[in-house]
Amino acid sequence: MLNNIPKGLNAITRKVVIRHPNTFNCEFYRRNTNRIEPVVGERPTIGGMMVMSVDDEVDISWSMIGTGYALVADQFQPSTMMDRMDTNNGSGDEFRFLIESELEAFEGGFEPKKNDVFYVVLGDIQDEDAPRLAYEIIGVETTVNVPPYVPRYVCNRRDDLMPHIMMQP
Repeated sequence: MLNNIPKGLNAITRKVVIRHPNTFNCEFYRRNTNRIEPVVGERPTIGGMMVMSVDDEVDISWSMIGTGYALVADQFQPSTMMDRMDTNNGSGDEFRFLIESELEAFEGGFEPKKNDVFYVVLGDIQDEDAPRLAYEIIGVETTVNVPPYVPRYVCNRRDDLMPHIMMQP
């Protein structure tokens, strides 16, 4: 009975994230290891030792796990201004998002995990030329300490994966 509150909060959070006017459309990707070795659980082994994470791998590939929505959860934090004082440069190294899959889990949706990468699409998600901002999930936290937890995702920008803003000539 105690878990009725977080279940209700998860349902409300999903509706708010999907319907909020500041929500971004996103594409989500997960790394896969290409090395064929003995596997323990989900992770391959190297000489009997389990690989700690996908970051330890050299040969990886990316697969799209789905589309979804991301809502910035800390948007009212102070930001550093650029030298010309014409724009801000974000609030720091970490960004917090509320993330929801487009489809629910029972419909074939996905659950975001640590090390997943998502691209915030600035514009129509169907438009291949729409600018995209890359983020990687580096941690998952909660503000409700009763299971099933209400997750909030801590992310870092990933400038190395793709040009963020496609400049026009």
